[in-house]
Amino acid sequence: MSSEEKESKGINKLEDLVGEFGPWQRNLFLISFINLMPISWQILVPTFFTPEIDHWCSPPPAYWNLTANQWKSLAIPQITSENNTVIYSSCLMYKTITDSPSEREYSNVTCTSWEYDNSFYASTIIDEWNLVCDKAWLQSVSTTISMAGVLVAVFISGQLADRFGRRPVILLGVVILLVAGIGCAFSPSFIVFNILRFLSTFGATFLTFSSYILMLESVSVKYRNILPLCSEFGWALGFITLPAIAWFVGDWSNLQLAITIPWIVLVIYWWFLPESLRWLLTQDKEKQAERELKRALILNKKQVSNLEDVVKQLMNKANKEENDASRKKATFVDLLLTPNMRKKTLNLYFIWFVLAFVYYGLSLNTNNLGGNPFLNFFIAGAVEFPSYGASVFAIKYLGRRISGMSTMVIAGLACVLTIPIPDDLLSLRITVSMIGKAFISGAFGIMIVYSSEIFPTVVRNVGVGSSSTFARIGSMVAPFAVKELGKVTNPRVPLGIFGGFSIFAGLLILLLPETNNKPLSDTLEEGEDFGKKHSAKVSPLEKQIVFSTKL
Repeated sequence: MSSEEKESKGINKLEDLVGEFGPWQRNLFLISFINLMPISWQILVPTFFTPEIDHWCSPPPAYWNLTANQWKSLAIPQITSENNTVIYSSCLMYKTITDSPSEREYSNVTCTSWEYDNSFYASTIIDEWNLVCDKAWLQSVSTTISMAGVLVAVFISGQLADRFGRRPVILLGVVILLVAGIGCAFSPSFIVFNILRFLSTFGATFLTFSSYILMLESVSVKYRNILPLCSEFGWALGFITLPAIAWFVGDWSNLQLAITIPWIVLVIYWWFLPESLRWLLTQDKEKQAERELKRALILNKKQVSNLEDVVKQLMNKANKEENDASRKKATFVDLLLTPNMRKKTLNLYFIWFVLAFVYYGLSLNTNNLGGNPFLNFFIAGAVEFPSYGASVFAIKYLGRRISGMSTMVIAGLACVLTIPIPDDLLSLRITVSMIGKAFISGAFGIMIVYSSEIFPTVVRNVGVGSSSTFARIGSMVAPFAVKELGKVTNPRVPLGIFGGFSIFAGLLILLLPETNNKPLSDTLEEGEDFGKKHSAKVSPLEKQIVFSTKL
C-alpha cells in the first residue's frame, strides 16, 4: 500500500482532514457571530418604534396659540391612572370648550386627532399613524408581525438550504434584509410598514439561521455544544448597541435606515463566503468540494497529497451516512408516539415557549420600568454577556438539569419581586428586573444545549426545530402581554405572569433526565428508554466508557 493510500485510508471524517477547529472554522464562527447582530437589531427595534409617549387631543385652529399645558387645562378632562395619580386623559376632550368653567359642558367626546410629546422621542410609528386609543392594540400587532417573520423564515430557510446550499440562502437573506429594511423606512402606510418589517426579520433570519448551520457543519462534535453559546455574544452585542443608535438617531425612519444600511458590507460574502463542505459532499458536487477543501486546508495550514481521492472517499462516506439517515428518518409524529418520549417532548415545547415569552417580554418591558429607557435597554443587553459566560461553566460543572431549573426559577422570582417595589425605589426595581433578565438569558443558552442532547439523533433536528417553533410563538405572544394586558390591568401584572410561568417551567425541568456526561441516544427506542427510572442507574462498564470519552 502506497503512502497516499495510507493517508487517505486514515481519513474517515472531515475533521480528520482539516482539523477540529482552526482559522477556517474560526472565520465561519465569526460570520455566524456577526450575522446575529442584524437580526438582534431588527427583532428588538420595536421597543423604540412604539415607546410609551404622552398624547392628547389636538386643539382646533382657534386654540393653536395656546401652550400644551394651557390647552389641557382648558379642554382635557382629568382621570385617575393605574398608579392612583390624577392625569390628563389621552383619548377624551370636553364636548364644549369655553374659558368659563361655569359655562363648560363636562360631557366628553373622543379625539379625532392628537398631539404628541416629542421631547424624548423625535418621531415614532405611533405619531406617524396615530396608533393610540382605539388603535393602540396595533402597536402590539406590529411587533408580533415582526416576530412572525422569524417563525416563517426558520421553516423555509432550512428547506431551501438543504435543497440549494447554505451559501445561496445566506446571500438571499442579505438581499431581502437590505431591500426590505431600507424600503421600510419610506413606508407610505402602516400596512406597507408591517409587510416590510415582516420581510426585514424574514431576511435577517435567513442570514442568521443558514450561517449558524454552516458553522456547525464545519466543526467537530467537540465544539458543537460550546460554539452556539459563544455565538450568542453576537446577539448581545447587537442588543447593547441598539439603544445607542436609537438615542443618537431619534426619528423612527432614520433609525430603520441606521439598523439596515451598515449591513451593505455583507455583500462581500459574494466573494469569499464558502459553501458547506458537508453539504457539497452529500450532493455529489465533487469539483466544488475540492475547491472549498483547498481553501480550508490552506487556511488551517494542512496538507494532503491526494486531494481528489480523499474527496471521493469522503463523498462516498457522506452518501452512505445520508442514505442510512434517510432510511432511519423520523418525523415530528415520532416524538409523540411513545409515553416517555411524548412526556419529554411536550415538556420541552412548553419550556421553550416560556423561555421566549419571558425573554422577549422582559426585553420589550424596559420602557415600563421607569427612568431612562435607553439606559434600561442597554443594561438589559449588557447582562447577557456574563449570563452566557456563566452558562458555559454551569452546564459543565452543575449539569444541564440543575442549571436550567435554577436559572429559570431565579428569573421568575426576580420578576415577582419587582412587583411590590415602589416607584421611589426605581434603582432597586431596575436592578431586580435586570437580574431576572440575566438569568432568563442564561436559561436560553442552557436549554439550547440541553434540548439537543435529550432528543435522539434520528429526530434531533426535528425536535430542536419544533421546539424553536414554540419559542417563536412565545415571542409573538409577549408583546400583547407587555402592552395590552398591562393597559387593561396594571403595568406590573405582566411581570407577575412572566414570573409565574418562569418558575413553573423551571420546576418542570426537574422531570427531564440529566444528559451531562451521559451517552446520547441515537434511535427512537433509546430515546424512549432514556430517563426512565429503571434505566437511571449507570453500569460500571458505561461509567468506564463515559470516563474514557472525557479523556
